[in-house]
Amino acid sequence: MRKISFLFIVVLLSIGHVQLFAQETESDTVSQDYAVPVSYRASETRYFDLLHTDLAVSFDWEKERLIGTAKLSLKPYFYAQEDLTLDAKAMAIQSVMLLDSQGGTKKLTYDYDGSEIQIRLDRIYERTDTLELAIDYIAKPNELPAGGSEAITEDKGLYFINADGKDPNKPQQIWTQGETEASSVWFPTIDAPNERCTQSIAMTVQDKFNTLSNGILTSQKDNGDGTRTDRWVLDIPHAPYLFMMSVGEYAVIRDQWRGISVSYHVEKKYEADAQAIFGHTPEMMEFFSEKLGVDYPWPKYDQVVVRDYVSGAMENTTASVFMEGLQVQEKELLDFNWDDIIAHELFHQWFGDYVTCESWSNLTLNEGFASYSEYLWNEYKYGVDEADYNLLNDREAYLDEAEEESKDLIRFYYEDREDMFDTHSYNKGAAVIHMLRNYLGDEAFFAGLNLYLTQNALSSVEINDLRMAFEEVSGEDLNWFFDQWFFFPGHPEIMVSETYENDTLTLLVQQVQGDDSPVYKLPLFVEIWSEGKSANYPIILEEAVETYEFALTKEPELVVFDTERQLLGTVTHAKSPEALAFQMTHSRSFQSRLEVVESLDEITDKKLIQQILTQALQDPHYIIQEFALDYMIEKEIKPKKYQALLDQAYTHESSNVRSYVISYLAETDFEENQDKIVAALDDPSFLVQSTAMTFLLRNGETVSEELVQIFSKETNINVVLAMSEYYLTRTGEASFQWFADKAMVVDDEALYFLLQVYSEKLVNASEVRRKEAVVLYSDIARNHPTYFTRLAAYQGLVLMSDLDGVNDLLDEIKAGEKDERLQAYYEQF
Repeated sequence: MRKISFLFIVVLLSIGHVQLFAQETESDTVSQDYAVPVSYRASETRYFDLLHTDLAVSFDWEKERLIGTAKLSLKPYFYAQEDLTLDAKAMAIQSVMLLDSQGGTKKLTYDYDGSEIQIRLDRIYERTDTLELAIDYIAKPNELPAGGSEAITEDKGLYFINADGKDPNKPQQIWTQGETEASSVWFPTIDAPNERCTQSIAMTVQDKFNTLSNGILTSQKDNGDGTRTDRWVLDIPHAPYLFMMSVGEYAVIRDQWRGISVSYHVEKKYEADAQAIFGHTPEMMEFFSEKLGVDYPWPKYDQVVVRDYVSGAMENTTASVFMEGLQVQEKELLDFNWDDIIAHELFHQWFGDYVTCESWSNLTLNEGFASYSEYLWNEYKYGVDEADYNLLNDREAYLDEAEEESKDLIRFYYEDREDMFDTHSYNKGAAVIHMLRNYLGDEAFFAGLNLYLTQNALSSVEINDLRMAFEEVSGEDLNWFFDQWFFFPGHPEIMVSETYENDTLTLLVQQVQGDDSPVYKLPLFVEIWSEGKSANYPIILEEAVETYEFALTKEPELVVFDTERQLLGTVTHAKSPEALAFQMTHSRSFQSRLEVVESLDEITDKKLIQQILTQALQDPHYIIQEFALDYMIEKEIKPKKYQALLDQAYTHESSNVRSYVISYLAETDFEENQDKIVAALDDPSFLVQSTAMTFLLRNGETVSEELVQIFSKETNINVVLAMSEYYLTRTGEASFQWFADKAMVVDDEALYFLLQVYSEKLVNASEVRRKEAVVLYSDIARNHPTYFTRLAAYQGLVLMSDLDGVNDLLDEIKAGEKDERLQAYYEQF
């Protein structure tokens, strides 16, 4: 599972274009207060072993229900049993039958409370016995009480999209979402992560629809009535929360890896773009298979994009589901790519599907590794700087969450299992794995992962299984590492001070983290540059306060604590401006270079600033160049001394850098640079084009009507934001209609901003137009799947509360809102 939080969109320079920092964050969870007793969250006790699930399902689109028969094969796990409890939420149970080997049936009695079926068996069954059940049922997901979390916004398991087909801007779809325990909304099962079974699913649908499920499509039967029954089979056991179905009209793009089918399912208008979006998948499969020494373990791999998804993506076995944001034009991929989320879900096929956490308390064994796959892929495909940049972003997201509430990484006490889907399980988990790799070395690290996967293949695991695999490979007792990082909250907070006297460099290192955190054992390196040469010194911190001395004939130019910048924590280490300038020139670490450009505001020496900026504008990573350009815009630094470097940046391969250069040229001297800004309208990147368009409009320049019409049709977020500024200043009904029309077709994050600009425009609109907008805003505020978009719509309605009936409408929306964050916000009104 990967959750994308679009509230972490950063608007750059207030010029209308954005960068998406896709943070894997599920923060704002329920506070874990140990003063209030919370039950120990044990792994699910296994009374039965679920061997096989055979489903036959059809769909009632009008009522948004599933009509199904579930045939379950089970046996007592160890102790003899005379009754069986199955998870089955919000269903109408029509019958429960016992099947015998001759095809006979026996009706069984049962009790059903809307959540579980308690079945009385016909006799006592021993662990050597196998029983076969057939359950006829109707799944009614819309009757399930509202639930969910920030990570997974709803938990009703089965979703009908545009069920009546009346929305012309949205396809008809059905899809499922099983994690954490929502598969039992659409079929009776033992809905626990430490359960595994094989499966087959027969789906009856109208002929126009494609189907997708786990495993292989083994047959398609024409029913002669405009419907078809597709049968999907997976004969390798996996956890019930990983079962999936999707139904819709898709273009299916076929690919392969080592003869294994790899397919990309997208809406038909994105058929030509799918290969560009997902095309790295076979290369990822090869890379991960080689790196782990365990080949991709399933018979095929599909990826499908669905509408109104309740999370970022989900790693269903052999068939990952993704949010609609992945459907973009190939041109948009010049500004960003979706490799991180694609790699994340693919890596889950090993870590989560092949080897599964036995309880949600151990979730980081799934999500920490999937998050770390993003580092591995970026390191391999785009270089270590890009990998370090993304890992640093994830660390910062974790540190922000930890500042609000610090928790154990392995948590056996929590209010709700959904609380586990936070930046601790994801981001901290990945950072801890990175430190373990750094400590063990690559050879031992990947040998340990191979042993972990092979020893625990097709089973459920806890954190000690991982530790023991690494101990067996390395020969070292690693309890010290696992205890401090997985079973204590927090992280090291380190203060470093340096003095040089009597030919001796002295480092005073203090761990100052709170009492809830341990004093960490931290093996790391200190890099010392002296007389133009560097040396790395290994140290191991084990005490709260430690002093290290180094004999040097001259005062060092630079000291870098934690040379490899692999430590998860905070380090306060004051450096002189001269040392920072030296660090910019000599450090090999992305984080070290970023540290320097982030410190520019603290430097007053103009020569040092010029030295740092000159280096930064030539830096191999685009983010360093962006920081430099951002600083130059803020400080209104003229281009004279940097003109050659700016000319290079104007044609940089990164569209982010090119867009920053356009911003710089426009901010420093628009008239002088107008030709270059106009020329950027022909740039292949939407980001660069929208930046140029924004500055031309702000400076009162006329843009051709042809270009306005072309841009007005686009749904790319950067172009939409630029054009919303254009239409904000235009009069006439056509300008209002553009906002209303665009709101129906843009995705979540674009809609969030669009609604805010439209609200500003509506202040001076006619009463008729405002009343029409009330209908649009109220529908979004009630029904949109993302809470921040509902918030933007609600705020827009507040601005129209002078209209009759709007205050009553606001009260209705507030009363019907289930999200606790919005409930708290709405109370302010």
